[in-house]
Amino acid sequence: MASEITRKYPRCIATISAGFEKGDFLVREEKGQRVYFDFFEEAFNYIAAKGYSRMQKGEEGEWMDLMESIHASVKGGMKYNTGRLLMVLHKPLIPTEFGDEPEMESNAMLPMP
Repeated sequence: MASEITRKYPRCIATISAGFEKGDFLVREEKGQRVYFDFFEEAFNYIAAKGYSRMQKGEEGEWMDLMESIHASVKGGMKYNTGRLLMVLHKPLIPTEFGDEPEMESNAMLPMP
């Protein structure tokens, strides 16, 4: 499981979830930002415009399983409504041309911005 999640380059993930009072769909993205939408198309277009794309099915499923496991591990349950996770998206942390993955040496790390 973890072998698919770990990559040789840094990246950000975002999620689209459903089941909230403020809006039917919630986008969670970088730095804990949360944006609510009434329609799925609005939520998807918002996050896609920021450069995120949907993960491949197998990898997306692994992230969904991981997040479900993490939420279930909180003693007494989560403090906030986590909703129903619908989609996991990702984008490289460093810009690339035409979606190519950047070449990095094994175990190389980039400084935090």
